[in-house]
Amino acid sequence: MAIDTIKRVLAHKRGGIGAILEVGCGNGYKLANLGEFFEAESYGVDPSAIAVSEGNHQFGNVNLQVGTASRLPFEDGKFNFVYFGFCLYLVDRGDLLKAVAEADRVLNPGGFLAILDFDPTKRHKREYHHHPGLFSYKTSYSDLFTGSGHYYLVAKDSFSHVQDNFSEDSNERVSISILYKELDAY
Repeated sequence: MAIDTIKRVLAHKRGGIGAILEVGCGNGYKLANLGEFFEAESYGVDPSAIAVSEGNHQFGNVNLQVGTASRLPFEDGKFNFVYFGFCLYLVDRGDLLKAVAEADRVLNPGGFLAILDFDPTKRHKREYHHHPGLFSYKTSYSDLFTGSGHYYLVAKDSFSHVQDNFSEDSNERVSISILYKELDAY
């Protein structure tokens, strides 16, 4: 669903997006799909060395590295498109603003940022059921960017965490938000 939304909203930029970064790329299967669609150099970072190794062997059109959202190993302004692939809800709160700053640093002005994450009616913290001792943090992550005045919300689609349609249960809602990084914010 999210990849389809990105393609639909940014289809007019096909051929104009030369470099893509997916943060939280796992094995890179979504990144490979986007890279092929945009005919772009495709890079990804993920904390899982196993997923990165698997993806680098499975997909020939991606360059995956072990890393985190709060320390991106790329030069300033390298990318025309940055995609947070369902990972910000797991970023430690002490690193969250670093992750926002890093994404902003590596994204060119005039580029696009997409965020796939939970879309709750109110922000909250809960124990992450897949890994005891970790927490998940649900909030509207696009607000961290648009609140600065440097980003504009281009599109947002909300759907269920388990289905492709909207969920009335706010704990199951997920959204893809696509933001534009202003050339000159003000």
